[in-house]
Amino acid sequence: MKHLDLLPPGLIVNTMKGDVAEHRAGAWLSWDGTLDLDCAIVGVPYDGASVVRTGSRHGPDAVRQGLMYFTTYSSRDRRTMTDFRAADIGDVQVVLTDMEGTFKRITQTVSTLVSRGIVPVMIGGDHSIAYPNMRGVMEAMGPGKKLGVIHFDAHHDLRKAHLGAESSGVPFRKTLEMPGTLLSGPNLVQIGMAEFTNSPQLDDYAKAMGVTVVSGLEVRERGMAAVVEQALEVAGNGTDAIYVSVDIDVLDLSQAPGTAAPNPFGLPAHDIQYALRKIGASGKVIGADLVEISPPFDPRNITGSTGASLILSLLYGLSSKSIADT
Repeated sequence: MKHLDLLPPGLIVNTMKGDVAEHRAGAWLSWDGTLDLDCAIVGVPYDGASVVRTGSRHGPDAVRQGLMYFTTYSSRDRRTMTDFRAADIGDVQVVLTDMEGTFKRITQTVSTLVSRGIVPVMIGGDHSIAYPNMRGVMEAMGPGKKLGVIHFDAHHDLRKAHLGAESSGVPFRKTLEMPGTLLSGPNLVQIGMAEFTNSPQLDDYAKAMGVTVVSGLEVRERGMAAVVEQALEVAGNGTDAIYVSVDIDVLDLSQAPGTAAPNPFGLPAHDIQYALRKIGASGKVIGADLVEISPPFDPRNITGSTGASLILSLLYGLSSKSIADT
């Protein structure tokens, strides 16, 4: 904690450790206090910008609890990823009534990690945290660089404001319009926009900014493999790195009921599993987030467990890239 001023992970589950011989995910992600890491998982228990249903402040612990059911072993590839240096290093210090201060600490944490060559994977929390996450990535990258973003969501999150106030629906517009931003519309890809959850004004803004939008129906028609190939090309076109943001409500509510806006037209979890593995292995991912898991609405931690598996899918992709480099 010495370098980052973080709090220990909010949930310590002894059963997460498991038998070392089984390569349990929880044991693998235990932190020894050093920053000799390839990737760091950081909890951001903040839902002060939720405008529908709160509860995502408990999301990081739900994901941690879900990790106790998984190992690091790929049955398809017949290898583990335990040689990849990853750890759950704790939680950003959050004050729900102080958005500005909380966002500043998030940005500082992300910037510190990226500056050290560590990929931060931030577990929210509501989607407002994507803005300070991306701001931290940009601070570490420095001026003159370009960032691409691949965003999985049922919603655009391109609002200017919600009834004049900050909300979880504004982070990508804020990032596009931030002074000195390294993100331009032609390098932003939004995947999974659901039927009857968005507005023409937001779609018009996306088009005006040159954002590539792939609806959930289009993903079904074309297949996720083709969509991911396009997303990597668009987000990677002339950019130095790619940031990945996943709102759990991109999934069908049968697999992710515990979220602020459950999505009856969502994508299947295996589509996002495939996408994160592929994107992680691209060699361009500089940071990521998984947000909007709300345990108070989640029976038997279905959504938390799904989120844990998606995190492992991204880490597996990152570890595959690491192996390719050796």
